[in-house]
Amino acid sequence: MFASERVRLRPIVPDDAAVLYELWSDPETHLLTDESPLLIESLPARRARLERQLQAEPDLSYARFTAETIADRTVIGICSLWGLDAYNQYGHLGISLLPAARTRGYGREMVRLLCHYGFRFRNLHRIELETLATNTGMRKLAESCGFVLEGIQREQAYDGDGFSDIVLYGLLRQEWSR
Repeated sequence: MFASERVRLRPIVPDDAAVLYELWSDPETHLLTDESPLLIESLPARRARLERQLQAEPDLSYARFTAETIADRTVIGICSLWGLDAYNQYGHLGISLLPAARTRGYGREMVRLLCHYGFRFRNLHRIELETLATNTGMRKLAESCGFVLEGIQREQAYDGDGFSDIVLYGLLRQEWSR
């Protein structure tokens, strides 16, 4: 669907559940990437939930992709644009990588592909990225992709041990480099 030199973003399919189950069931990843409580689910239950989501009417405020390598089609994670607001022309960006795919530059390619999709094909003017202030990997990634630190929300997110600050980054269409 959308591809860089090493990464392809494609629609999520039910068969992805088996690979992504590792990501979805990891408590530490969940604390970094999700605002809801961790649900302890079996693989068949998680797959059934994914199938129900995929069969639902498309939600224009959400665009979710599976990320895979171009070389051998290995699934490396998922990513999305969410909270898409067509009137105000903005949305939020999020990525989750499987542990084996981290620190290899795939995240940067995923972010760039999502920005390409958002600015070119969803006509966004602005893309936001929020993360825990302690998530230094995501903060470095955001800055390396041109996102600008715009603010801090003090003690806004539960991190498993207490409450952490959230940092907000923004990227405007005119700042985006194709």
